[in-house]
Amino acid sequence: MKKISWKKNLALMSLAALMATSTTNANEETGKPVSLPVHADQALAALQPGSGPIDLNAKPIPKGLGALLGQASRGPAASVFPKIAPSVVVVRAGGGYGTGFIVDSDGWILTNNHVIESAGIDIGTASRYAFIHFGDLEDGMMTLNQQASPALVYAASPEKDLALLKLLAVPEGRELKPIAFAAKNATPGTDCITIGHPKRGVFWSVRSGEVVGIAKYPHDMIDTVMTQMVMASDAKQSFAKSLSESRPRKALLSTCGINPGDSGGPLLNNDGELVAVNFAIPTSEKDSQVNLDKFSYHVHLDEVKEFTATRPEKSEVFQPNYWPPAATSSFLDVDDDNVYETWRFSIDEETPFTGVVVDLDSDTPANFIEDYKADKQDRNQFECEFALALMPNNRVFYDRDNDGEFDLILTDVDENGFSDLTIAKNSNGWEKIDSKEQRMFDPTVFQDAKLQERFKVLVMSQTKNPEGTAPDGLSPEEAKPEAEASPADSAPADAADSKK
Repeated sequence: MKKISWKKNLALMSLAALMATSTTNANEETGKPVSLPVHADQALAALQPGSGPIDLNAKPIPKGLGALLGQASRGPAASVFPKIAPSVVVVRAGGGYGTGFIVDSDGWILTNNHVIESAGIDIGTASRYAFIHFGDLEDGMMTLNQQASPALVYAASPEKDLALLKLLAVPEGRELKPIAFAAKNATPGTDCITIGHPKRGVFWSVRSGEVVGIAKYPHDMIDTVMTQMVMASDAKQSFAKSLSESRPRKALLSTCGINPGDSGGPLLNNDGELVAVNFAIPTSEKDSQVNLDKFSYHVHLDEVKEFTATRPEKSEVFQPNYWPPAATSSFLDVDDDNVYETWRFSIDEETPFTGVVVDLDSDTPANFIEDYKADKQDRNQFECEFALALMPNNRVFYDRDNDGEFDLILTDVDENGFSDLTIAKNSNGWEKIDSKEQRMFDPTVFQDAKLQERFKVLVMSQTKNPEGTAPDGLSPEEAKPEAEASPADSAPADAADSKK
């Protein structure tokens, strides 16, 4: 896994030194840092850091999965298995894996959004990528083909927990047979079959069961409904408000008994037609000693049909999450104007500074810190126009027009002060911009002159090379860090990027 090269980037080192102010015994006296907790996903990213973009065209794709159970799986009795199993694939992304399946002979693959959520980013397209592994049917059993085929993410829906991928190229000599969608929805009591790659199991494990129910997830689940019934009035209103703000997902429940690793796999009827897509299992209660995994949750076919109705012409340009991986955080008043405008994040002494978000025009509500501590404010209510994240790569975010949303993201892979991957939001959405001379720290990207000046004061004045050029008069080429192994030379890492 690629480590942050602190010594090779003097600009970031200087900013890190400024932000590394000790927060031990921090209080809210004027000019003193104020410590705050961090969001759960930042803490998780700190524990499971990933890597940054790679160029899929730079080197041959690593085979991967070479040591993972490359043995023949057991042969099931179900007659649907030999017809459907070759259409089921392994989806490897972000250091983990899941299941997927062919939905079109041109190389389109469907899986869960959470399977590819932490996937790496391809420099050439600014899209997330995954590696697809096929299997071969021999003597009634499936064997894993360890050769990986890269695929890009063309569409993803966290709400539906679905993702649509497309192979860069169909492997030579391999015929792709899509799984047909059922014309009629499954109903409670009907038989169902799933094929996937469950943890603690073998590749292409087949299981059968029956449909037990159909509901809106999680709104219609018994736990959700019964919890509301016993709540006090105020709590019930708050709970109902929270549910109303989330989009329910039409789900199908079955007794097919899926495991982690089966995510994104097909749920089939007895004709081998798709009726749903696996996505979750219930969590068992530690104290009750009762195993709750008697049911499996699946994305209903109606949701699948809606999601796959259109095929995007281009792969999806991915917008990384601007919140840095962190275990602790604090607010700083960098310019001593009695306003806390800089939110600093860190993990530990070895990586004391993982990033900052900065409110350049100081328009965050004055009571935000207290409200956030009291869990009355969401972190996204902090009005920031600039963010810097140092993990998994040096990455900066700009809100150029100050409309409350970041619209320019720069990623510096080789740490020379210039962007290696630039994406920008315009009237057509997010697009990759070919800009080799774009400096990471550049006040001119802001449309407002006041923001440009504030950026110079709060960010650029804290670096030794504020113009984003190489220090000591060296050219950018001369100032490049020592040669390191290209990310493309190793297996893809588990990038912790995600959307806001």
